Amino acid sequence: MGIEIKVKDVKIYYKSIKALDGVSLEVNSGEILSIVGPNGAGKSTLLKVISGVLKPKIGAVYFDGRLLREIPQKEVAMKTGLVPQRISSTGTLTVFDFVLTGRRPYINFMPTKIDEEKAYEALKKVNAAHLVNRTLEELSGGELQRVLIARALAVEPEVMLLDEPTSNLDLKYQQETLNLLKVLRSKGLTIIMTIHDLTQAYRISDKILMLKNGRVFATGKPEEVLTPQNILTVYGISTIILKEHKIITLAENI
Repeated sequence: MGIEIKVKDVKIYYKSIKALDGVSLEVNSGEILSIVGPNGAGKSTLLKVISGVLKPKIGAVYFDGRLLREIPQKEVAMKTGLVPQRISSTGTLTVFDFVLTGRRPYINFMPTKIDEEKAYEALKKVNAAHLVNRTLEELSGGELQRVLIARALAVEPEVMLLDEPTSNLDLKYQQETLNLLKVLRSKGLTIIMTIHDLTQAYRISDKILMLKNGRVFATGKPEEVLTPQNILTVYGISTIILKEHKIITLAENI
């Protein structure tokens, strides 16, 4: 169900600023890869490159060995579920109609009964079916996050790309979101996400990619990448890793 994704030597420039400088990564089908690093490290830019929103002039992205830029845009849209960190105002759009927009790659003129069924199934997967008639403005932060994930699932993707999926959520909704991602992984989806919380990244990820100033500083298993020395070098803070509990905490808190 999931797909293998490779990024090779990608460089992205914003005018004279090098946002990504020779970044490479590999994530296998059914794995969770977390992209970590301080603000401005290039995390969201890399996610946009993988989604096809940004097209690098140097380097390449591969979906199951196929060059992303050579795959028809509609096919990419059918393979990829994108969960942004925030959305623009949607007025009085209902939850159901919003999730139904996730079926756009399949819709020619008007949504079919199948499209409506897939949208409702996606809401059920995230335990949000009871929200169908609410407007987005009436949702809590946790409810909106589930609805954003439901819209991405409505396309029946093979890869999920999430930009800070636990940001601005309280602890309960953070845990619910992470548990949902684990369920999706168990069903074979490939998941790539940016995330600030290093403890969450440590606990949920199969692989970690750590960025610093647009370059790959370290990549590998969580215990290989999230070390006190790496965190000190990249973030400039001293930490202690409680491996038995999979917790990363500031050294001054111990």
